[in-house]
Amino acid sequence: MINVKDEYLHEGKRIAGWAESYSMNFVDRKNRLYGFADINYYPAPHEAEFAWSVFYNDELYSYYNTVDFRPAEGARVLSDRRFTYRIADPLEKFEMKLKGESISLDLSLTGAYPAYIFPAATSADSHAREGEREIQLWERYEQRCRVSGALSILRGERKGQARRFECSGMRKHSWGERFSDRMQCYSWVTVQFRDMSMDLTYFEVGSVPYSQGFISRRSGNIPIMNVELELLAFSREKKTLLSGEFSYRDAQDDRDLIVSRRIHSVDMPLPRGRRARYVRFRAFSEFTVIGTGKKGIGMEEHLISLERLKTLD
Repeated sequence: MINVKDEYLHEGKRIAGWAESYSMNFVDRKNRLYGFADINYYPAPHEAEFAWSVFYNDELYSYYNTVDFRPAEGARVLSDRRFTYRIADPLEKFEMKLKGESISLDLSLTGAYPAYIFPAATSADSHAREGEREIQLWERYEQRCRVSGALSILRGERKGQARRFECSGMRKHSWGERFSDRMQCYSWVTVQFRDMSMDLTYFEVGSVPYSQGFISRRSGNIPIMNVELELLAFSREKKTLLSGEFSYRDAQDDRDLIVSRRIHSVDMPLPRGRRARYVRFRAFSEFTVIGTGKKGIGMEEHLISLERLKTLD
């Protein structure tokens, strides 16, 4: 179970690679509404990034801002005035207010399934050398949520249009030192099915692959023990993700392949320190588990070095 203290910001180490992030995404196919919101806090330079993107009726609305950030210990509210995150009831309820030039959203997130706490260390696959078998990771937990909210259009042809909605989403909180110089690729996939959620995380530190994940149901969580990146397909200009394929094995030794097909994609800013050597893709996609035919919808993100990208052609 999550420690209540871990819902709040931690005392960050004053080193360049240490960061703390709150991230959430939601998908509402019925209302053609897809969105994500991120807060990334860097204690060393006293900075925070506030960013969100929302697709509504196939139109993209985005916001990004970097501010000087010196939060009070135990702060329940993190805000740059246009993006506000509030811990209304730790472990239970969270609120977000997103306000752009042309759209505003009020969101309420309530835990729907048990949160999954990721192990603080993970092992490499069987091809790794003995000294590379295990690696320490940043702290992280995720949870499927019920998302309810209200949307208002402030400008343009749809000005004055308003809509209330309810859908599924995922929240993530992570903190710790990241492998900024050694990471060759990082993929994070979250999928919402009717009766379950899934997380697949795959990354390479140097040339060594590592992975984590979980399958979540109302009754509990099943860890995913191994994830393998099988395929990522991009547009000819390498600017848009088209589809992806990941194989996985869970703790019950069930194995399958999950395939994505993009609905919408978003150009993402690169993390600090990686401006010229990486590309970053984020997309809302349809997902199919090949062995069972189970279909879901969710979000996927891929950060890939230019060197590693060449091997995916």
